[in-house]
Amino acid sequence: MTDKADPDISKPRLALLVNMVAPYRVPVYSRLAEFFDLHVLHGKMEGNRNWKETEVPGAAVRQAWGWQWTFQRTESGKVIDKRFFHITPGYLTELVRIRPEAIISNEVGFRTFVALTYGALFRVPVWVWWGGTLHTERNLDRVRRIIRRIAAKLVKHWISYGQTTTEYLLSLGISHSRILQIQNCVDESWYINPAPPSLPGILRPVVLHVGQFIGRKGVNQLIEAAATLQSEGLEFSLVLVGDGPDKAELQKQATDLNLRDVHFIAARSPEKMASYYHNADVLVFPTIHDVWGLVANEAILSGLPVLCSKYAGCAAELFAPECIFDPLDPGEFVSALRKAVRGEIPRADPAVLKTSREVAEMIAVAIRAAMERKMKENAQRWRQSESG
Repeated sequence: MTDKADPDISKPRLALLVNMVAPYRVPVYSRLAEFFDLHVLHGKMEGNRNWKETEVPGAAVRQAWGWQWTFQRTESGKVIDKRFFHITPGYLTELVRIRPEAIISNEVGFRTFVALTYGALFRVPVWVWWGGTLHTERNLDRVRRIIRRIAAKLVKHWISYGQTTTEYLLSLGISHSRILQIQNCVDESWYINPAPPSLPGILRPVVLHVGQFIGRKGVNQLIEAAATLQSEGLEFSLVLVGDGPDKAELQKQATDLNLRDVHFIAARSPEKMASYYHNADVLVFPTIHDVWGLVANEAILSGLPVLCSKYAGCAAELFAPECIFDPLDPGEFVSALRKAVRGEIPRADPAVLKTSREVAEMIAVAIRAAMERKMKENAQRWRQSESG
């Protein structure tokens, strides 16, 4: 928990409500702090993350009190992910203490409705910065569908992760004029410079996967496709970087399929991943369910070709059609992976990525404009009340 000793009263006060401070978000948050007196409020750390409490340069960071519950998400009787449900009443008490002039909430749920309540009471604009796609939201239960519809009517300002999130928001009846489309981004400084080798002495080419070992990441399908190619005589190494509940099962699958030259490596912090990207030959991102997929950004910045699942929210926005495949179609997966191993897919142009500074500036400009409109509305109401 960090508080700024000397808040900058010359800047508008902005509250950012998140469930936790993700390291990859820090560059954007710290750049927002250049435009605002920024207060980052977060809940309890989720149990599937190996992140430590993170400071945000230039901002005050505080944990709001509340509770957290864990649920397992299953498909066809198999656990594919964990969901965390947060109830954090402390957001409201912190907002009353801070008295922000604008609020950003980083989800569609409890804390967004806390933000909307505060916004209605104190007449400040509220933004929801969120990612979800027509694919990831297709199996929502009835309660969450109702929550989405209510939020679509109440929230006046949205910040979408990218093109696919905008498409989903439009499907809820939210107009383009209420959506600021940015792009999910990472700290580009970690990846653009060459890094020392982390994969010495292994067979090349190197096929890299980075992500949690859980069902929705498609690692099972990747191992099957890799084993099929090796049975055809194609030689390469498969490097899997991550942790998760399915690790032992995946290792057994690799052994049962006689997969050779496969390396399971424990998850690394984002800033230590550059050496893996710079020393691999292709990244395979076979996700079954991801609202974006920041490993794709990291690989692009590192100059690495990416074979990307069609189910990743970033796919169409960042990659050419020949780099996109269906991991649930075994034949298509094997064919796409064969081309990737042979070096037959193109690198994405890093120019397709927005930098953390560009993203922060887009958000800052939009929020300042909304704050100015809100101030004018409040002033007009005050004049009308005085004259009445």
